[in-house]
Amino acid sequence: MTTQPEPPLIVRRATSDDRRAALSLISPSSGRGRASLSLLRAQQGILWVAVERPSGAAADETLVGLLLATAQVEAEEETVVGYIHELLVHPAYRRRGVAMELLDAAERYFLVECAFGMVSVTTSFDNDAAIRLYRSRGYSLSQARLAKRRDETPSSDGAER
Repeated sequence: MTTQPEPPLIVRRATSDDRRAALSLISPSSGRGRASLSLLRAQQGILWVAVERPSGAAADETLVGLLLATAQVEAEEETVVGYIHELLVHPAYRRRGVAMELLDAAERYFLVECAFGMVSVTTSFDNDAAIRLYRSRGYSLSQARLAKRRDETPSSDGAER
């Protein structure tokens, strides 16, 4: 019994059609997702996509992952850095190197082509898979951000505190 080879995965800069397709891959249920959707709708950010080509024809492509990044000014040193805003891989394509290839493309662009001194990314402390991925790529913890939100419960005089 022979197994069929997996269709080729291709990572490339997104086309306008890819940007529209990416809108359906990003969930609006988180603040990050909503921000990514806003960036895409406003035609902002640099988008790389991972696509599968079953027959080798571009018309048959399926979007399986994306990386959305921007160039930002790093406040402390006032230098321009690449910032990875969103990295998504469809669950059926995880653990196949898709995220690594997307990161390769973004890092090559920011660190080599643009000669920026750094690429940064933010993820939550409880996202173990993302932390393992980024650490395996040489990313290190550079800062911790703590926050306390205002209590939204009304006071006895009816004003919010």
